[in-house]
Amino acid sequence: MKYLLNLSLLAVLLLLGACKKENPENPVSPNNYHLNILYGTEQNYSGNDGQWLNVYQATSSQATPVYIWAHGNGHTYMDAHEKYEPFVTSLLDNEISVISWESIKQMDDLNYVDILDDADLMFQWVKDNAETYNLDTTKIIIGGHSRGTIASWRLAQSGDPGIIGIYHGDAAGNLDDVNDVLGNLVSIQSPPIRMSYTQNFVTNDGQHDPNEGQIIIDLYSGSGFSTEDAKLLIDQGYPSMTDFGFYTDLLPFCLYVIN
Repeated sequence: MKYLLNLSLLAVLLLLGACKKENPENPVSPNNYHLNILYGTEQNYSGNDGQWLNVYQATSSQATPVYIWAHGNGHTYMDAHEKYEPFVTSLLDNEISVISWESIKQMDDLNYVDILDDADLMFQWVKDNAETYNLDTTKIIIGGHSRGTIASWRLAQSGDPGIIGIYHGDAAGNLDDVNDVLGNLVSIQSPPIRMSYTQNFVTNDGQHDPNEGQIIIDLYSGSGFSTEDAKLLIDQGYPSMTDFGFYTDLLPFCLYVIN
């Protein structure tokens, strides 16, 4: 009888294991990395992209703040944990969840508005699924890397009361031009901002020039923001799997705007 019961239990466990494998949309790693979730209907725009996101869920008894991150040109939403995991881990360790999202992965002058629209769609998904992933939609920080700073700019400046901060790394050099095209979205209602750069005002690659970022900071200053609420950081280095680089101030900034 005991042998039969053990066989029955084994059969149930095998069945449960098979069912779990048959759900590819929301696989969960042991450290609460929910990968490859479709937030829209477009699975593939041009190759290895589409309306996808990852949720890196912090462990907490309460709903957690969330940093929503967009990747650089030619990179992917998987970079958050495959190339820059230290910043993800540091936030998770402090009960702040992270979302990395995808759209058209290579931005240009013809498609950037489509990517801005995807940002809005992604954000609505976050709100609709906040309870599932234990997210606090009143404490959201928006940000990105290079292309991602443009991809998230209109959303970050949308005036949504839940968006409490912006953290950008190596902002695209034409972010200020896009802001002009959109009608200068910076106002006294804008969230506090950090713009952090690998290099400095004199030595840089020309595509991620702190002098361009300073234009955004000056718009903030002109709207009445303090130097603490609108700050540009230089010579931070480039992030990797062993170095925070320009994400060095991300955790302190998140804690600052949350508290």
